[in-house]
Amino acid sequence: MTSETYPFESSERERRRLLAQGELLAPLTERLLRRAGIGPGMRVLDIGCGAGDVTLAAAALVGAQGSVVGVDRDPAQAAFAAGRARASGVYHARFMVGDYREIALDAPVDAIVGRLVLMYARDPLDALRRTLRHLKPGGVAALQESIVDYDGPVFVEPRDGLAARAAQWYRDGFRHAGVQPRMGLRLPALMRAAGLDVSSDIELLLPVQHGPDGPLFATLAAVVRSQLPAIVASGAATAEEIDVETLEARMIAEAPPGGVVGYFNLGHVGVWARRL
Repeated sequence: MTSETYPFESSERERRRLLAQGELLAPLTERLLRRAGIGPGMRVLDIGCGAGDVTLAAAALVGAQGSVVGVDRDPAQAAFAAGRARASGVYHARFMVGDYREIALDAPVDAIVGRLVLMYARDPLDALRRTLRHLKPGGVAALQESIVDYDGPVFVEPRDGLAARAAQWYRDGFRHAGVQPRMGLRLPALMRAAGLDVSSDIELLLPVQHGPDGPLFATLAAVVRSQLPAIVASGAATAEEIDVETLEARMIAEAPPGGVVGYFNLGHVGVWARRL
């Protein structure tokens, strides 16, 4: 992912947001990796590894006889992920700092995995093709991407409340930053164009959340906070209007008795494919 298209800050707060996001997506990610056939003894490359959730999920599947390399451009993210691996006693996972499109590995890998990575690439097909040079013939690629759609409805109920406006703010920030829309829905065709044999076993997860009792408001406030500069730069709202320090409390205060429900266009599509 590039600094030009990745709208989130690098901070401890952002890493906490990624951990919460990772918990939400963990079931689909593990299902995808298992369906792709990732298992004991395999060598795996995790592109755009962030806080290390997918790297650690793959490491659990390949076991100590296998190995996983996580790659991220942000040194702080890579260091954080490495610390998580050490704390968990996972010594067959290592982390590299660099652009996943440009790194050098000492040998081809059996599998390439990634979650929410190509949506931040200026040219997703070029990024995927350059990454696949590390995949051995017969190896698998297992990727997850968002279906965020800038022009579709915001699926938050009620749709005229602050939570729905916050969901629209983050979409406007994504659009301004150049984040690829509907990448999850475009993923199968993209993988075919890169020369992969795409499985028909494709799954869509829509993690619906509830507020204020559930995590919806905290999630929305964290997403808005982490990309506040992009939202303000888009002209969607001013920093004063957003008032991120009070945003979650204001969403809670205005919530109707029946609560607020939504998934704010963060559905995720998982696709796996094999290199011929």
